[in-house]
Amino acid sequence: QLCVLRPSSLAQLRQISGMGEKKCELYGQEILLALRQFADGARASKEWHARPGSPSEETLALLKQGHSFAEIASIRGRKVSSVMDLVASLVETGETEFQEAWVDAGVYEKVAEACGRLGMDLIRPIKQALPDEVAIKQIKLCVAHLRRAARTEEQKKFA
Repeated sequence: QLCVLRPSSLAQLRQISGMGEKKCELYGQEILLALRQFADGARASKEWHARPGSPSEETLALLKQGHSFAEIASIRGRKVSSVMDLVASLVETGETEFQEAWVDAGVYEKVAEACGRLGMDLIRPIKQALPDEVAIKQIKLCVAHLRRAARTEEQKKFA
């Protein structure tokens, strides 16, 4: 059915017998990419690439390849906010480095100042203390980096 119908979206792929939500989540983007490449003239090669083992690994790999949050969301079939939340978590755990290019100019400084006054435990008071144009997604990225930096400093004191 894949070869006959040649779906071009996850919604179309889900209509194929045997392609449930889980398979579409695990393999959907890869299948769609293969179908697009085939339509463009590519043919199977003997080389096979295993896909990353977890959403975190896949997201990290895509970040390292230079993809934007929007591109990663599209590739992974997720919302941009979900990708940014995952990246914030990865920043906070030290699995990836914070990139200033991820937030608008001046946002990091505003978030850091608000965190200095309000603490970093809760995002809502920080959001309320900032101008409306500062997006919650950007606040979460900045706070994740600030929390990581604070923990690193704390560890240095006890080392």
